[in-house]
Amino acid sequence: MTTIAPFAAGSYIANRNTSQLLTLKSQLSDLTNQLSSGLTAQSYGGLGSGRTAALSAQASISALNGYSAVIDTAQTRAKLGTASLTQVATVAADTNTTLQNGLQSTSTDTQAAKSTALNNLNAALDALNQSDGSVYLFGGKNGSTPPVLDASTILYGTSNANGTVDGLSTIVNEQVAADLGPNQNGRLASSVTGSVVSLTEGASSRLAAPNGPFGFSVGGAVASNAASITFAQNASTGTSSLTVASQPVSGDTVTVTLTLPDKSTTSITLTATSSTTASGSNTFAIGANTDATAANLKTALASAIGNAATTTLSASATARASTNFFAASTDAGTTPRRVYTDPTTGGPTYAYPTTTPATAVKQSVVWYQGESGTDATARASQSFQIGSSATVQLGARANETPIQNVLAGLATVALGMPTGSTASNAQAYQAVVAQATPLLAANATGDSVQDMVTDFSLASARMSNAKTANAAQQSTLQDTVDGIEQASTEEVATKLLDLQTRLQASYQITASLSKLSLVNYIS
Repeated sequence: MTTIAPFAAGSYIANRNTSQLLTLKSQLSDLTNQLSSGLTAQSYGGLGSGRTAALSAQASISALNGYSAVIDTAQTRAKLGTASLTQVATVAADTNTTLQNGLQSTSTDTQAAKSTALNNLNAALDALNQSDGSVYLFGGKNGSTPPVLDASTILYGTSNANGTVDGLSTIVNEQVAADLGPNQNGRLASSVTGSVVSLTEGASSRLAAPNGPFGFSVGGAVASNAASITFAQNASTGTSSLTVASQPVSGDTVTVTLTLPDKSTTSITLTATSSTTASGSNTFAIGANTDATAANLKTALASAIGNAATTTLSASATARASTNFFAASTDAGTTPRRVYTDPTTGGPTYAYPTTTPATAVKQSVVWYQGESGTDATARASQSFQIGSSATVQLGARANETPIQNVLAGLATVALGMPTGSTASNAQAYQAVVAQATPLLAANATGDSVQDMVTDFSLASARMSNAKTANAAQQSTLQDTVDGIEQASTEEVATKLLDLQTRLQASYQITASLSKLSLVNYIS
């Protein structure tokens, strides 16, 4: 009789036993691998329904590792930026302190202040060329090149294939010369006719922006004895007059207010004296009659105006030229405004090289080489992702207004301070201090350098908090992954021991059954 093997008597039981043994052997192999590797499975496919959660958690952990690396890089940038800006703020404060201390000295050494400002300008520029090893911090998005030139080039210029490139010192000298005029009197001429002293402004003093003005204009005058000296002004012609209507008495004063191109004012007060000759720089002698008194008043007034021009006006011109020079690079590559000779009037006028009325174009140093932009967009020029929905902005530009102010203040002192400690230079020193202090002060117009330091410090604190939060989240996700992927040694060992016992018993029973036969059964 033909027998079909799969369906032969006893074949089902034998096949079942074999399958069970193979299953137990496979489980033994899996548990052995788990015990040796510590992993639940050798592939994500072996994790079953847990593989989706494991893959998702691993992706999140990878992202958090990336954020941590970004934070480390950004923290370095924040620390270097804070240190550099603190250096700029410090040199500004130190220079300002030196200037204020000089005001208390009876014999001011202007050279000390000049040297301090020059050294501190070098220090500030060095700080602005700080690099984190890969990019320069204060160039905005352009971090491949140093954002600022060295102090020597900025102050004294350089040369190229087209000739001389003028530095700030040349631009300042042009501005001072244009404001003082050929007679060093602020373009304010004085004359006397009978008992009338006339002050006549130059045409350049009445130029409207952006072409002017230059020099002094008369803001007004007042006499302590209004009956003796009267004042009149013709604004359209720029002519003012002081009329000695009657003889003043000793001690009477007349104060003339002069307006500078930056709209600030300075006052000249002259005191009448009964001496035949004036005994001081701010006095005028009462003459034999009103005409003689007017002549003396004119002489004293011309001398005082000349002194104000070489001190107050000169300091103002230096500060304005310095401020304009550093502000010119708000857009990188923009050359500063320069003073040219107007070919029509022969007087000074402002112009940029592209709009100059002169034949020869003057080349000027452009001190800032970084990315252009405004203060409002500076921080956003460098943005760092520190979380899934969190960013921190650490961009900075060396031409931001607070930094411009400090550099202009340092340059004003370095270039405007006279050399020596003579009595006449003491007035010039005071004038320079008056111009530089607002630029160097911590509360300069708008945001200060210290405010920039605060921006970087707050950003650093945000990153520290984000790193802590990311680490906590990463730890939680890692626990989830470990719970899915990692095999418990104790549990696997227990299962392995149980499986070995069962497998051994199965082998023994199978071996015993294989020895059974009908003969043995019958016997």
